[in-house]
Amino acid sequence: MLRRRTRLSLGGMLIATWAGAAPVDAQSLSTAPPVDTTGVAPTPRLHTLLEKTIFQVDILTLEVRFGPETAARLDSLARGRSYSDALADSVLAVVLDAPDAWARMEFQRDFGFDRFQEGMTGSIRAAVKAGIVTPATYDSIASSIPEWYDFLPARGVNDGDEILYRVRADTLRTVYRGADGRILLDQVVVGPNRGRGLLGGWFAPESDFREGLVKSLLGER
Repeated sequence: MLRRRTRLSLGGMLIATWAGAAPVDAQSLSTAPPVDTTGVAPTPRLHTLLEKTIFQVDILTLEVRFGPETAARLDSLARGRSYSDALADSVLAVVLDAPDAWARMEFQRDFGFDRFQEGMTGSIRAAVKAGIVTPATYDSIASSIPEWYDFLPARGVNDGDEILYRVRADTLRTVYRGADGRILLDQVVVGPNRGRGLLGGWFAPESDFREGLVKSLLGER
């Protein structure tokens, strides 16, 4: 079922992935427009592979790109630098100001809803510890994830599923697309904080994605 969601609550404004829902005609599944990249710079292309467990099992890949102004600032930061926590903090500051961004998360294996939920809440916890998201917002989001992703407990995450994100000024759109091309979630959130919570959760100091994303900016592995 395609879900087009709009919520103006603080939690929704900060973390657009986790907004409320209302169903629409299932025929829209085959015609829903993709999340476009108009106005997004082709480089730098920040990307990382998330691996878990001692056996380095691939979980997902994440790619993030930004509008020209933010892209130029990131290029300037990266010039002649190597990875450090101080540089990663500077990248976070630039990302939090980004008025235009696009991201794609692709899952690399099948797994259940519990693991998906833990991954989501882990990103929120990283944003909380960085002061980007309040603890109250964390509590609200964490308790609501089962409702928002109600299609996942029975279905699970499949290898090849993807989540697409688009930040434009005060609007953040999120699309969950199955490996078979079916759009299972499509939501638009409007608020002054745009995608700060979403992006901040990836670049915050305790995020699983931070080091890999910043190293890709530098051309490192």
